[in-house]
Amino acid sequence: MSAREIPGPKIERIKGMSKFIAIAALSTAGVLTGLGGTTEAAGATSATGTIKGFATTYTSPSNQSVAVHHLQEGTQVDTLCFREGQVLNGNPLWFIINVDGQSAYVHRDLIAPPGNLPHC
Repeated sequence: MSAREIPGPKIERIKGMSKFIAIAALSTAGVLTGLGGTTEAAGATSATGTIKGFATTYTSPSNQSVAVHHLQEGTQVDTLCFREGQVLNGNPLWFIINVDGQSAYVHRDLIAPPGNLPHC
């Protein structure tokens, strides 16, 4: 076998890793696309909400998803709509907010939302 040939098992392992990487990339894109689609569904309208205490925002309505922002009390954010998600402190509501062009979810307990926001 020459130095340029790659044995069969390593080729299969590389192919398997490529499939794994492709699936991971598509999964991540799906999460982000899902969030983007949600904000588009809410329409272009938004109103200003205020963060009530230190808050972490997430890629989905669950504190088990990927953290996006860490916001200080008093931060004003574009608030787009709300939806149900992980229940925290007996409350399932999460708001989609936009901070510096990046959308994420924040739990209802951590935001003083503007009135009359639509359900996503």
